[in-house]
Amino acid sequence: MTIPGLKGWFQGLFFRAVGMISVDSANGSGMMAGLETSLRVLREGDAVGIHVEGTRSPDGRLYKGNTGTAWLALRSGVPVIPCGVSGTERVHPVGAKRLYVARFDVHFGAPITFDEHVGKEAERRVRRTVTDRIMQEIAALTGQEYVHVYAATVKSRQTAGM
Repeated sequence: MTIPGLKGWFQGLFFRAVGMISVDSANGSGMMAGLETSLRVLREGDAVGIHVEGTRSPDGRLYKGNTGTAWLALRSGVPVIPCGVSGTERVHPVGAKRLYVARFDVHFGAPITFDEHVGKEAERRVRRTVTDRIMQEIAALTGQEYVHVYAATVKSRQTAGM
């Protein structure tokens, strides 16, 4: 929401209008601020949609999820409804400057609860276990190949190799 220029201004305007909560994963305090805001929204009875991978897939495969979703689920006790989106590479190919009109698929799974882990959000292994379960559900919904590496890591390697 802080991209410079006219395009960035319009994107920021759109994202704020739809109620997007910014989570700055490069900054620990920025990340926690976004998660705490999301927690407040959940406690008010509203829903929060999260891109568990944190970025678009560079190649259509499903990558390792970030643990913020698990932190929220464990802290709040709310169920997670897995949602798998596939085919978005046709709408906005990597490196493209514009969007294309194309079909993509959205699949919702059954709600998952993690009652046995609620209150253990401070435990890194528990957050990873919960996140991996969510990613398994998304992979089952979409049929995507799962890669146990962060998509951002793959993207940074691709950029470094250019």
